[in-house]
Amino acid sequence: MSLLIEASDPLVSALPADTSLQRTLREQQTLLDSAGVGIVFIRQRVVVRCNQRYAEIFGYESPQQLIGHSSEALHPNREAFRALGRAAYATLSDGLTFRTERQMRRRNGRLFWSNLTGRLINPQDTSEGSIWIIDDIDEQKHAQAQLSAAQYEKQVLFDHAMVGIVFLRERHLTRCNRHFEQMLGYGPGELLGSSSRRWYSSDAEWEEVGRRCYQPLAEGRSFEGEVVLYRKDGTPVVCDVRSKSLDRQGSVWITMDVTERKRAQEALDRAHEELERLVRDRTRELSETVENLHREISDRKHDQERIYWLAHYDPLTGLPNRTLLAERSQHAIRAAQEGGTPLAVIFLDLDHFKHVNDSLGHRVGDDLLVQIAKRLRAVVRDKDTVSRLGGDEFVLLLPGANAHGAARVAGKLLDASRQPYQIGHHELTMAPSMGIALYPHDGADFDTLTQSADVAMYRAKLDGRNTFRFFTPEMQAQSVRALQLENALRRALERNQFELHYQPQITIATGEVRSLEALLRWDHPELGRISPAEFIPVAEDSGQILQIGEWVLRTALAQLQAWRAAGLPQLSLAVNISAIQFHQPQLPELVSRILAESALPPDSLELELTEGVAVDDPRAAIATMDQLHARGVRLSMDDFGTGYSSLSHLKRFQIYKLKIDQSFIRDLDHDSNDRAIVSAIIRMAQALGMRTTAEGVETEAQLAFLREQGCDEAQGYHFSPPLSAANVEAYLLHRRR
Repeated sequence: MSLLIEASDPLVSALPADTSLQRTLREQQTLLDSAGVGIVFIRQRVVVRCNQRYAEIFGYESPQQLIGHSSEALHPNREAFRALGRAAYATLSDGLTFRTERQMRRRNGRLFWSNLTGRLINPQDTSEGSIWIIDDIDEQKHAQAQLSAAQYEKQVLFDHAMVGIVFLRERHLTRCNRHFEQMLGYGPGELLGSSSRRWYSSDAEWEEVGRRCYQPLAEGRSFEGEVVLYRKDGTPVVCDVRSKSLDRQGSVWITMDVTERKRAQEALDRAHEELERLVRDRTRELSETVENLHREISDRKHDQERIYWLAHYDPLTGLPNRTLLAERSQHAIRAAQEGGTPLAVIFLDLDHFKHVNDSLGHRVGDDLLVQIAKRLRAVVRDKDTVSRLGGDEFVLLLPGANAHGAARVAGKLLDASRQPYQIGHHELTMAPSMGIALYPHDGADFDTLTQSADVAMYRAKLDGRNTFRFFTPEMQAQSVRALQLENALRRALERNQFELHYQPQITIATGEVRSLEALLRWDHPELGRISPAEFIPVAEDSGQILQIGEWVLRTALAQLQAWRAAGLPQLSLAVNISAIQFHQPQLPELVSRILAESALPPDSLELELTEGVAVDDPRAAIATMDQLHARGVRLSMDDFGTGYSSLSHLKRFQIYKLKIDQSFIRDLDHDSNDRAIVSAIIRMAQALGMRTTAEGVETEAQLAFLREQGCDEAQGYHFSPPLSAANVEAYLLHRRR
């Protein structure tokens, strides 16, 4: 009790100054005030005295604020206060010190953990009170709780981790979790104290792993790698291992069983190798498709960013596609309408581009399209749009351009096309045909303008290609007519609307008829007689010429077989073959098959070709001619002198006859140039061992000149117009008489 006497007490003041008791009391009071723990004297559950630290612990500024307070108020509640009394009574009443850890309550109501030490002043008389020492251990308690929680979490992770965790010291297991034991097939604790050699198949493997991992561990680095461990039953387990040194002798190892993953990866690798083997066996085109697919898969994460581009641009050339062109056209048309400004559209198609793909392959064709797109874009202004509709078709949108401006752009495009393109080791020249439509005269909307420009482009092709034409209403009418003919052609064969007429070819020296030329005629019940000059180009453009051409060949040879059976054994037939038919690889086989079906010898058939069949690919043309010649079929060059003649090609062609075009025969009577040309053609044919037939002979004077020059045959209205099959036999009998 004397420990709690303060220097200010009346008892202390009453003592004589500088006495030894007074000095002792001051020392005790100083000791109390300097103590790091709270000290309190309690009598009858009331605070009698306390030191400064005690007041601070409970949130008071000075000890005086606590004097007289009930000690019950310093506990969380009455029950806690009474529980402390019950727990401490037996110890205190025996004169012993009571120690405990309890939660107490500060002045502000917050609870905190404390370490309490109490003792009665006089165990024989509890009324004299007790002394308690309190230490604030709240932070320690919380720290301890956090540490315990962390240790618990660590132990839970250790016990339940889905990886094996092993602690080694001098390569002996000191501790491991259950997953490691289960992974290697051991029971709980069975590996404790074991050498790590136990889970390796041999000393050599164990030492090899030691060399791999303990060197980096000795240098303070981690080890990461793949190690093969062995289960208790001897089966291997492929593990992904991570290791770290704890000290010079100890280390921790984390192991993950990746055996199934390795097997799956190996199976995937084998499947991938098999897939690659199969891919290598496919064609180059399929290989490119697979590569594109792989690129598409690898770029899938960018699809959202690319979706606009893919929807509005041509993937090959990077030019705007039809969708973006339509959008820009709508804006341009609106601006032209509001501002009263002109607008032009150019439809551009590449002449004979298909031959590039057919002869050199689509890769060369694609590369050529890319270079053409760059050249087109370089010609126009920044505000102009160059778009690719597909294939070899391009559309140019020229805001603000009138007829003069559009013609100037078209001229620049023609000039640019004259420079060759270098594609690999191929040097290619590609000419365009262009059609121009002007807003609003040729169309007030995008579709109409594009259609008008397309019609004008076809007129440019008909006028010789490699040029441009402006749209006119007459073209529209012709386009409608062409569409009408195309639709009618699709049903003409099945409705038996075609008929063959035959024009005799007269041997000039004898006047005999040895051959006839089969000429196709079309009588439509509504459209009437349609000229071959009109419907043959439509058939070629629509692809129907192949079916029609085969029908002509079969019908003509069937008629020839009937005539021979009727007593005309020396008669032969000439049949025109279009360039599209001639470029079909199966043509020689088709001709031979039809001849065999008709039971006719090959030399009874003469196929008439135009000079243009060899313009784009002379080598392929020569190969086809050689095949037909080898089968015994005779070939003649029709309309000679009007096409792209090349003497270097002509001498290599398996040509039996040259047919002199009627444009040279028509003015023989009064045009010396035509006489010179015809004479030269006949002389050249004689020098090359070829026969000649003059077309369009209409007068005796023309016939006399041809006879004088040594021409072999003539055909024309001077002898006979084309005759129906029923009239041919009568004509031939009349000629004989």
